[in-house]
Amino acid sequence: MNILICSVGRRVKLVEYFRKELNQINGMVVAVDCDPTAPALYHADAYEIVPRIDHQEYISHIKYHCHKYQINAVLSLIDPELSLLAGFKDEFAQDGIEVIVSEKKIVDICFDKYQTYEFLRKREIPAVPTYVNLNEVMNAIKIRELQFPLIVKPRKGSASIGISMVTSLKQLEEYRNEEMVIQPFINGEEYGVDCYIDLITNKPSNIFMKRKIKMRAGETDKSISVKDPELKALVGKLIDVLNPSGPIDIDCFKKEDKYIISEINPRFGGGYLHAHEMGQNFVKNIINNLSGRANTENSPDYKEGTTLVKYDNYLVL
Repeated sequence: MNILICSVGRRVKLVEYFRKELNQINGMVVAVDCDPTAPALYHADAYEIVPRIDHQEYISHIKYHCHKYQINAVLSLIDPELSLLAGFKDEFAQDGIEVIVSEKKIVDICFDKYQTYEFLRKREIPAVPTYVNLNEVMNAIKIRELQFPLIVKPRKGSASIGISMVTSLKQLEEYRNEEMVIQPFINGEEYGVDCYIDLITNKPSNIFMKRKIKMRAGETDKSISVKDPELKALVGKLIDVLNPSGPIDIDCFKKEDKYIISEINPRFGGGYLHAHEMGQNFVKNIINNLSGRANTENSPDYKEGTTLVKYDNYLVL
């Protein structure tokens, strides 16, 4: 069995997890990226440099490498590529290649932060209030429904790029013609939940919860594993109505003992390492599913109170 991972970037450890599991069954992991200095490329069994995802021949390049390496499945590690791959799921399937990503309509909801909020609000799932109309925000400030500071971020952004805090109406006016969303600043603890939704049963086989201690460049740098029935119930309700598949990363805030969802990323999250090291092996889950085997629901269990810390390493090319 061979798996191709797109846009691997700096996700070295994740690529190593795939390599370890696949090598045990005489398989291999192939990594691709448009940047030849992407560190994770050099930790795969094989790697290829490809065009940027917005290149008109990008999918053709991915297909070529799939045939070259006899690939069984493809997945991506970045948000902007998920929708692209989801749109070609049927085409890849005709060649016997599974694209491990949720349906395109689900991916598009998750990538658009305002759509995410509207989807959750209509289903009565608590979410961070999100605005796109600046006049509406101004009125909300006047009636004290909102107050500064506010968070402004790209409506379809990722990796915490372009996020700003604004503290005045003058600053807010600067974003009038930008495609941004505006949210209240949430002064609360941040949590991340790593889930695996079985590709065969469409039910969650793993739900790993962690409290984030420190973030860097949009990824969790330090985290503590937790178990909270209320958070698990909230995530379970979200999964039921969203119906994603494969790995999914859910970000939440806890404020006044209540959880509210902030973002949904239908891919491996940056904090997945903690889940994996605690026995929540999504990589093996994928291999099981591709081999026609379903994974046991909510198994195995994990230990609460463990702390994971990331650190830097280097590679000389």
